Amino acid sequence: MTEEQHTMDDKFKYPSSGTPKTGLRYLTESFTLNSVERIVQKQGKGRKPKPMFGTVDGIQKGIEKTTGRKVKDVDVLLLGERFAVYVKLVNMVLERVYVSDDRAESVGRQLSEHRGKGYSFLKNLKYLRYRDNEEIKTICFERMYRNALEQAARIILSDWKRRQLMTTALSVLYRDEELLLKLLKNKYISSLLVKTIRKECEIVKSNGKSYYYVVSVLKQLRRILDEKILTERGEPPRFRKSQRVRVKKFLGEDLDSIMAIVRPTVTQWYRDGYPFSVPKMFSFSEDFSAGSESNIGQGYWYSVDRSPDRENEILFFLKLPEPLNGVEHNDSPYRTKTLSFRFLDWLPRAAQKDSKKANRAERDGHYQRAKQLRFRAAKFNDMHQQLMNTIECQHTAYQLKRLKGRKNVDTEKIIRLEARLTELNSSRKCKPPQLVLREHKVTLYLPFLPPTYKVIETTLGKKKYHRRAGADRGLRVPIAVSVQKDGRYVDKLIEMNELLKKRMRLHEDTKWLQSEITRTQNNWERKHPDSSYPSHILKKRRHHDAIWGRIRRIDREIARQVASRLVWFCEEHEVKTIVFENLKNYSAPSGFKNLSWNLTANLFSKVFETVRYMRRSMGHNYGGVWTVSPAWTSQTCHQCGEIGIRVANEISTSEMKRGEFFYCVECNEHFHADINASRNIIHVQQKKMSSAVPGRSA
Repeated sequence: MTEEQHTMDDKFKYPSSGTPKTGLRYLTESFTLNSVERIVQKQGKGRKPKPMFGTVDGIQKGIEKTTGRKVKDVDVLLLGERFAVYVKLVNMVLERVYVSDDRAESVGRQLSEHRGKGYSFLKNLKYLRYRDNEEIKTICFERMYRNALEQAARIILSDWKRRQLMTTALSVLYRDEELLLKLLKNKYISSLLVKTIRKECEIVKSNGKSYYYVVSVLKQLRRILDEKILTERGEPPRFRKSQRVRVKKFLGEDLDSIMAIVRPTVTQWYRDGYPFSVPKMFSFSEDFSAGSESNIGQGYWYSVDRSPDRENEILFFLKLPEPLNGVEHNDSPYRTKTLSFRFLDWLPRAAQKDSKKANRAERDGHYQRAKQLRFRAAKFNDMHQQLMNTIECQHTAYQLKRLKGRKNVDTEKIIRLEARLTELNSSRKCKPPQLVLREHKVTLYLPFLPPTYKVIETTLGKKKYHRRAGADRGLRVPIAVSVQKDGRYVDKLIEMNELLKKRMRLHEDTKWLQSEITRTQNNWERKHPDSSYPSHILKKRRHHDAIWGRIRRIDREIARQVASRLVWFCEEHEVKTIVFENLKNYSAPSGFKNLSWNLTANLFSKVFETVRYMRRSMGHNYGGVWTVSPAWTSQTCHQCGEIGIRVANEISTSEMKRGEFFYCVECNEHFHADINASRNIIHVQQKKMSSAVPGRSA
């Protein structure tokens, strides 16, 4: 539903869309919105929370003024109502498009062939035209409706592609019962089935990123078939893993009766069509990408706060649709229909901080660290300049429009403003933002253009990248990486012991707390079936959610630190291509519950995407990241290619399951097991071993 995006400070947020040179179109950074009256805390400015306030009566006032809630309740309420209008608009558009399957098919196909913003196609359809729909006019202004159309266009196009893949999958399974049986029996989705569907489906023939789209559709289809089998046999579906185990057991015991259930179902879906549901939007977010950053009509407005004690603070104004009504603010062009916030432009302070760290690192002789910090400081400065260009462009365009509307026109001033506006329009600017509301926190995501090659070469210098690196997901460390350099290997084990231990402790806390919540909720429902939960149960649920919030933050931090160390290790050794194992379909076998690298949290995927982002932002085409099959990389010797065994330590020769070291009988050598695997991964494609996803993973 949203374009793929990234952040620029090495904190991955969203995947990114590509461009011919770097494979990266925008870098997105997040800014927390605050109430206009709130004093934003700044480190080093003496604005730290006071531990106590003078009187009990003054506590609430003191909290609201200095360190309390970032957004007022009334502002959150108004913002929530605005988002409700936006979501209602998007779903209204979807309902009108999906009034019949023929219309949905036609609109989806035309959107797939359309070049440009999706709203430019949808706004010309009579039943979606703004001027012809009084119901739409009464709840929003035209620019807001344009944003809703753009959001709806993305949903329609995504859903249409998924429907095409599902239809093709049913066609293949209807013709080939052997592939249908493989889908039901195998733990992993058959690569032959995926290739067959990709070959027959027109929309993914030339799309290298379609492999996992097809896998996702097939998993959905298999899940529904599993539920159908269990229902017909009078068994409850329960959780997903249990479904798969029981269905495989039934297939082994009574194949004919199971296929007698599956065959008619697949045949019916193939002939009559799969029972698709109408897509809906639920997320409380608004994307302004259909607007223009130089026009006030798009519904948002920036203004730099010029107060002496408000350094680097920017006011953000949001236009409210009818019948919502905000308050008047002097810096807002929307008069009374305004919702006002402020956010801290922390980019200059971050750049200054990194520059000081770089100077200190250089004095201490850490030249690689200094280079890394200077590059990040240059990125932050570039982002800040883009934001300032955007704000000036907005204000110049607005000022020019007002001057032209006056009777006594100042011709010279208009000429100067037009020249400046032309210059700003051709400069680097940040793009229309996305606004997200989660609980009481409002976040503004601003997309920026990536660094220019001049910035990259100035800070990192010109290098000839020509080496390959292999990255293995280790059993005891997150990542083991190896580079072949001048006939020898350079290796690195990237550890995150403290953060991983902290994460595991928090995860154990959630298990205990969830059991407590379930027990108390069941007791309450048994005694008071028609009553809502009391405060002590709600408090435990909030506590549970807060712990999971901490776990997710730790996950992001682990992914960021691991990716940063990996990327800069490769940068130091002039690595052109990083080769990862393809683990998107991998699940840890039984007995691995204490793995430090918890696959259930999808941490490896976070690291993979963050590495790809960082490499792209440093000028590498498509990130220079490939994925290969992990088959035999952990069981063969990287020197001779013979099968080896796992042992406990560097001197042992007795096999130990899941041992830390690898022992090759042929070479009589010991290697760290993860390092041996990473060295094998470097040469997977060179040995013409099969790749799960041929070609670049980007």
